[in-house]
Amino acid sequence: MKIAHAVHFTFDLALRLPDAVAFVQDVRTSLCKASFLHDMQVTQVGELQHVRASIPINAALFGQRELSFESVAKPEPRGATLSPLPFSEPRLGWAEVAGRAAVSPLPSGSRVTYDFDITIHLDLPEPEKWGGRALLKMIHFTAQRVLESIAAEFPRAVQMAAAERVAAGST
Repeated sequence: MKIAHAVHFTFDLALRLPDAVAFVQDVRTSLCKASFLHDMQVTQVGELQHVRASIPINAALFGQRELSFESVAKPEPRGATLSPLPFSEPRLGWAEVAGRAAVSPLPSGSRVTYDFDITIHLDLPEPEKWGGRALLKMIHFTAQRVLESIAAEFPRAVQMAAAERVAAGST
């Protein structure tokens, strides 16, 4: 089962262009308020940042599950890109997170645009009876709701982190 959701948002930031670009390029800082990401680890490898985290999903009858993802963040002249990395071993469930953050100048700061694609992969057996099909629909519904919740929370989390960065100064 594969469930995808796109997240797009734009906001104005009271930081000069270079400081706003530095903010979106710093994964740890820009996502520090993203409570929907568990156990986020960011490792710097040259100019790249290797990002590893998990997305919690409360799957019907299976309880709380963590869907891991790994991505690499690459700085761009006016933003950053995020590309999913494959896992080295098979998994029953995982996520792919890809996206782009772009910064453009404004007279009194910067405009920041985020575009992300989040895809949840669940390796589930094909249902043979109506009960299995119903369970599959419940799992799909739950996963879709999680993605919608992330889409709603993501802009708030990044904007809260940005507000902290502005309040702390652009150093």
